[in-house]
Amino acid sequence: MGKEQPYLRRINATIDHIRAHPDGDLSLATLAGVAGFSPFHFHRIFSGIVGETVHDFVLRVRLDRA
Repeated sequence: MGKEQPYLRRINATIDHIRAHPDGDLSLATLAGVAGFSPFHFHRIFSGIVGETVHDFVLRVRLDRA
């Protein structure tokens, strides 16, 4: 499993943060900080695990709560 498990934990923590703070600052830089990655690396890892971009995920969460 190697790197996958810690990455998955960090992405799940970020998803939890997005869902808990849908009206907060959910910029790429902020979310990358929550996950502990650089923005570039975070975007690649997030998209690979979740299957959509960070922006699209944030928009979907915000629309679901509206």
